[in-house]
Amino acid sequence: MRLISQIFQPVVTIPKGAKIKNTEITCKSQKLLLECGLVRPTSAGLFTLLPLARRAVTKIENIIHRCLEEVGAQRITLPCLTSAKLWAASGRLDDVGPELIKVEDRHGKKFLLAPTHEEAIADLLADVGPISYKQLPFTLYQIGNKYRDEQRPKHGLLRAREFSMMDAYSVHASHSCAADTYSALTRAYTKIFRTLDLPVLRVQAPTGEMGGTLSHEWQLPSSAGEDTVAVCPSCSHTTLANETEECAKCGKEIERVNSIEVSHTFVLGTRYSEPLQVNCVGPDSSAPLHMGCYGIGITRLLAAILEVLSSDKSMRWPIEVAPYSAVVIGPKEGSKEWLKHDFDRVLGVAQRIHENGYRGDVLVDDRHGLTIGKRLMMADRIGYPFIIVCGKSALETPPRYELYRSTGGEAPTPQLLTIDELLTVMNERKNNINIEYRENVVV
Repeated sequence: MRLISQIFQPVVTIPKGAKIKNTEITCKSQKLLLECGLVRPTSAGLFTLLPLARRAVTKIENIIHRCLEEVGAQRITLPCLTSAKLWAASGRLDDVGPELIKVEDRHGKKFLLAPTHEEAIADLLADVGPISYKQLPFTLYQIGNKYRDEQRPKHGLLRAREFSMMDAYSVHASHSCAADTYSALTRAYTKIFRTLDLPVLRVQAPTGEMGGTLSHEWQLPSSAGEDTVAVCPSCSHTTLANETEECAKCGKEIERVNSIEVSHTFVLGTRYSEPLQVNCVGPDSSAPLHMGCYGIGITRLLAAILEVLSSDKSMRWPIEVAPYSAVVIGPKEGSKEWLKHDFDRVLGVAQRIHENGYRGDVLVDDRHGLTIGKRLMMADRIGYPFIIVCGKSALETPPRYELYRSTGGEAPTPQLLTIDELLTVMNERKNNINIEYRENVVV
């Protein structure tokens, strides 16, 4: 059972009434992640993810793993360093230019810290090819760090120089097959964002420097977003914002909202297979492979979740990705409640929750020198979905416990429940989603 006193969480304490003038903190998620001890900046655009943030990221990764494996994607790991020659061959070395972080080894060979891996995947396929049409289609994906030399990194994890990303690449013998896989991956993405209960909008977009024949951005409406989408209240048609005041689909007036791009998907066609000579061998001839690529910015998504769901003072999470789903708070040491409901009994409550659907996902607040009210306030600020307090009612027969649930900034109101009632309510809330915490699950 994990104790809060064991969690490495360097909280930034701001004196009451102090006025903070830090121009580096420019958005809500950045402020909350720093002050609550979930991340630590190392330099402009670079961050250390501390244990609570790392757990939340792992939970997002596990959701992505499950949804991608359901559509047959296979996980791989590519090197962070990619030969500059590959990017020169595709033409992107000069096109992307200043955003690339370039390095050179002791032998004078030039590499770059990859912001994405289309060239590396194409090179892999060329190296093992030619690929028979009988092997196709297939989709490879990875989760790892990417690098982009942002001119002005800001908004914390929303625009960083190093970030965690899932990038997937599908391989096909024809354009029609690529389109079918694109539809399947679109359904997987929809399931990912529905699992997170996020109102992400899929918007057709230019292919830009990535190239290809089709592209969609996945935008999450948020006041902190640097993008803008146009949404029609009448028919729900959504596009990237332009100068038009009316919806092209129904002619009604549109609404413009700021948004955060959390994902981008492309049908690439032969954009990378042709210059890097990746061919598919068919029954009668050989031709360049068709490709698709699919990205989700995971650390950006983490910050975007907080931007959308949190208040200015308290974090709020989907239950599926909260660092811990539940925290149990016992009486203050020395109180009359403590004499009858001591730490062993507090641990017993946590153990029951652990064994009933929340394995590895329960914290115990063992800072018994603090009042219940102080610890309750701190737990609500972190945004644990379930806060269980062993207070005066825990001395009744049968014992009843106070259950507080995150309310999006409003003062939480408790329910008084027996341990069996508590477990029933908690298991109803999680809606049959597996909350058990495991490291990097691949189903």
